[in-house]
Amino acid sequence: MRPRMKGLLLGSIGAAAAIVCYARFVELARVQLDRFTVPVDKRGIPPQGLTILHLSDLHLRESGAIQARKLDSLRRALADAQYDLVALTGDLIHDQPGLATALSFIGELQPRLGGFSCLGNHDYWESSLWGIFGKRADDAGPWRRADVIEAARTLWAFVGKVIRNERVYARVAAHDVPAMNAGLHSLGVQALVNASTHLRAGKIDLWIAGVDDLGQGSPDLQQALLDVPLGAPLLLLAHNPDIWLEAGVERADLVLSGHTHGGQVRLPLLGSIHTQGTYLPRRHAAGWFQRGSTRMFVTRGVGESLPLRMGASPQAALIRLVPVEPHG
Repeated sequence: MRPRMKGLLLGSIGAAAAIVCYARFVELARVQLDRFTVPVDKRGIPPQGLTILHLSDLHLRESGAIQARKLDSLRRALADAQYDLVALTGDLIHDQPGLATALSFIGELQPRLGGFSCLGNHDYWESSLWGIFGKRADDAGPWRRADVIEAARTLWAFVGKVIRNERVYARVAAHDVPAMNAGLHSLGVQALVNASTHLRAGKIDLWIAGVDDLGQGSPDLQQALLDVPLGAPLLLLAHNPDIWLEAGVERADLVLSGHTHGGQVRLPLLGSIHTQGTYLPRRHAAGWFQRGSTRMFVTRGVGESLPLRMGASPQAALIRLVPVEPHG
């Protein structure tokens, strides 16, 4: 090999290794806290506004050095923050041992009025690369030739879904959802599973609704909104932003979602490699959407399924609802 070609090859390998190291050890441990203001043209929002801390996709395991760095980053970002409500939009855990870690962290939060949550797909199931083949890493066992051929077919089908940006799952173990919701309840967080609640405090008169996860649960938006009066100010929690396609979502003033992780890895020209199989385009895998007076915010989330982030840093959000100034 010519010296110049060898130098280019080694340089390319070094650059690729540096990018992977950055995506694996640097960006995914730095949580960005963003602040937004949303005007609501309905009675029920106090003059000073109402601030919501939106957290999603924590994907917490029992422990881990990078996870600890990430949680410390989030704590520092929230150290001086004041907020009225906490909204948790699913995927709090990555595996069942992570529940204790998740509850411990959520217990540190100090909303003035309380917290509310909805379920995500990872709250129902643990997922891993081995789940692509329907197995756990510790029970894979010796593989025969037929197993290898079948695994290759399965992997090829999985890669095809990723390329086509279709929904993919790699389930390996069921989670204890009732235990999660009970733990949240003990911390003052109300789990809203196709249900709503009415928040009244001082000049606040707000309805909050939540739907079950689209992929692993049984979402029913109509049931979730059954008790909500027409025209009432409404905050809707839904893990999967595909809720945006459902009839009735226009009743909400603000929809909070996650699930996409902002694509996790964003490439020049292409955008996100994968948006978790929703209708969202690769170039707009997170952020703000609007239809009429209804707004939806899709956060990039705090955690990730695969431990890589590039161009889609972890995100928490403080969203302040404010009343529209009266005309005239």
